[in-house]
Amino acid sequence: MLAMSSLRFFFTYSREFLRHWGSYILLIVGTNIVLEIIVIPIFQFLTAFILQRGDIPYVSNTNILTILTKHPAVLIALLFLLALIFALIFLQFTFQLFGIRSIQTKSEDSLWKILKQSIYQMRKLRPMTFVFFLFYFLMILPFANAIFRTPLLSKVTIPVFIIDYLNENMWISLLLSVGSLLVWYVGIRLLFVLPQMIFSNERPKQAITKSLALTHRRFWHYAWRIFILTLILTGVSYVGYGISYIFQSILDLFPRPIPAVGAMVTLTSIQFFSQLMLAWATVLYFSILVQKFHPLIISGERPLQMIHPSFWTRLVAGIICVIFGGSLLFNNVLYLAGVSDSKPLTISHRGVDNGNGVQNTIPAMASTIKEKPDYIEMDIQETKDHQFVVMHDINLKKLTGVNKTTHDLTLVELQDLYATENGHVASVASFDDYVAFANRHQQKLLIEIKVTSADSKEMIDNFIQKYQAMILQYHHKIHSLDYDVVKELKKKAPKLYVSYVLPYNLVFPQTPANAYTMEETTLTSDFIQQAHREHKGVYAWTVNSKDGMDRMIALNVNGIVTDNLKMLKEEISIYEQKPSYAKRIEIYINRLPTLNARSSEN
Repeated sequence: MLAMSSLRFFFTYSREFLRHWGSYILLIVGTNIVLEIIVIPIFQFLTAFILQRGDIPYVSNTNILTILTKHPAVLIALLFLLALIFALIFLQFTFQLFGIRSIQTKSEDSLWKILKQSIYQMRKLRPMTFVFFLFYFLMILPFANAIFRTPLLSKVTIPVFIIDYLNENMWISLLLSVGSLLVWYVGIRLLFVLPQMIFSNERPKQAITKSLALTHRRFWHYAWRIFILTLILTGVSYVGYGISYIFQSILDLFPRPIPAVGAMVTLTSIQFFSQLMLAWATVLYFSILVQKFHPLIISGERPLQMIHPSFWTRLVAGIICVIFGGSLLFNNVLYLAGVSDSKPLTISHRGVDNGNGVQNTIPAMASTIKEKPDYIEMDIQETKDHQFVVMHDINLKKLTGVNKTTHDLTLVELQDLYATENGHVASVASFDDYVAFANRHQQKLLIEIKVTSADSKEMIDNFIQKYQAMILQYHHKIHSLDYDVVKELKKKAPKLYVSYVLPYNLVFPQTPANAYTMEETTLTSDFIQQAHREHKGVYAWTVNSKDGMDRMIALNVNGIVTDNLKMLKEEISIYEQKPSYAKRIEIYINRLPTLNARSSEN
């Protein structure tokens, strides 16, 4: 019964979408284009300007506390920008909700009228209503993403390394699963809160009460409807992309120039299809909200004309379309021709390849060297006697079973310990022994300097004095998650190649670092292009899937840090052999955001 009802809903509103697909695309895709091209760059500029005026070179988890406690003016300005972003999110939500209502009720309002109506609705918001919206939206953000997607939230995502860490703990995973189910339940019970506030000008308390009444004993009705819609839309998208790939695979069998011309048509069609799917999904999900207040009007009228543009409006719109379309086609030509292809450095994460040994140990490095990585990434920490040991975790218990930190023991005491991982056992290595082995085998290292509160004030000076000449001689590189380490190294040893490790891409940093080691989840083409304009490298970490590797290669990163070195080398070899047009189409499809994902770089 629930399935049949959801299927009827799907077909009814899909026919509605097809009747007015042009208007819906103009409303939804047009809004996203404006946000991407105009609004987001303005916010990025303002954020960078505020940080620059506050003499803050970057924003990361390592300096959030400093910004909160020592830069009140910057904090206020950033909070104001954040409030503006949420206001724009509310405006976009309202604008699209009013727009879809206008199309479905045949009111034929222009986009300009809908925008003015949305702004007027914003002006009527009471301060407490906006505060509630912030709380409500943040609470149901994971659920809301299935209904409403916006480029303004493109950076709101959980990095892969955090997800991997959480999944390693069974109890945390169980707790998160229960929490997700609770959020889903609350999200569906409060599904009609915002429509009540927007359509009926209800206060939050009354809107919550009415939403609870509307969803009383109908939780499974709406949950099943959202599930069915998502399932069908996902299936259609997979079929569409699959047909495109098969079509191009057939064209690749023909003589030139048929494959190249076909690839241009196929890639452009995929880009249009992805935007069509975005608009279709948005209309279906929003229709769940709209139909409760404004039932769909079905008639044999001509397709709705949302805009009655003047000559000058048509001219400007035409120029924008030509420029945007020309830029799109130009980028497609470059992508299909492989003009921007480059071979990234292969970097073994902690010296292992697919669990072939104990991380950060010499036996693992010896095994990994056989795969011939460009670099082996490894970690060093200061010891009790101010020497350097090769170790990632501050506490030794996970690998050695000894519940002590690296600063509790001398280097000799640490070398007496054995680490166990991946079914292998190896002794803890000193940095001297590790780097000496690497040098003998002409293996370059990417040395991560880990810091703790117990480090001596002379740690960096000792490191420079003892290792600078050797590092330069053997062309090793350094990176660190601690900005003070990066800054001190570049000040006292400017010839050293130093990369700053960033777990999150919020705003482009302004630092003396030679490169940035960026977590892959939020790494975008904009970040990489800006880094390259400033002659800085970009290393992506930790990339362990084929799709992720393809995405990073296509983004033109300078290096990829991975636990699966052999897989990475195989993916790079595909590019070196000049992949077919069908393969490039497949790689492009894998880079597209899913129906449940936010927009990202394409």
